Amino acid sequence: MTVDDTITVKGSPVRAMQKFCEAELDVSQRNTLYDTVPELGGRMRGPILPTETIPVTALNRLTVEAARIKGEPLEQFARRAGHEAAAEAVRGIYRFFALVLTPPALLGKASQMWSAIYSCGRMQVLEQSERSATIALFDFPSEVAGCSRVTGWIERMAGMTGARNVQIEQTQCYATGGPHCEWHLTWER
Repeated sequence: MTVDDTITVKGSPVRAMQKFCEAELDVSQRNTLYDTVPELGGRMRGPILPTETIPVTALNRLTVEAARIKGEPLEQFARRAGHEAAAEAVRGIYRFFALVLTPPALLGKASQMWSAIYSCGRMQVLEQSERSATIALFDFPSEVAGCSRVTGWIERMAGMTGARNVQIEQTQCYATGGPHCEWHLTWER
């Protein structure tokens, strides 16, 4: 499966990235970013509606270029962006989930959350216990920028349920030749 512009993400994660870039980059850096990613840059200068759909490739390219302009390693920058996207989601559409669910219960909703935001792919919990889980993303042509954002998002969402010492490791990645993306998550209660 190749990454193309027909695979889309809803506006909410893009809005979160927009806010993250506003906090991380100065005006000059943001203007450079938006000029560098013209397919999304014009839209980033104004409000992004949660119901809009944006090509995932554009969001990934925006992430790559923002990390470059910031002078930060891509995976680190994108993971921090994923943390902020989770915090933004909790202030909005997923507030109820994070406030009342345990990590295992929240992970049980992962598939529904994914399909509500992305136009393809299937997120599934493969294994789960009281203090750990293995999550996989199938049928989605991931890129490093996207995987790193998802890693940060999962990590932060688990932490917002009250879990302590949340640890996450991506054990497989489609972008680096794996058959799918997979994460192993542990936490303490």
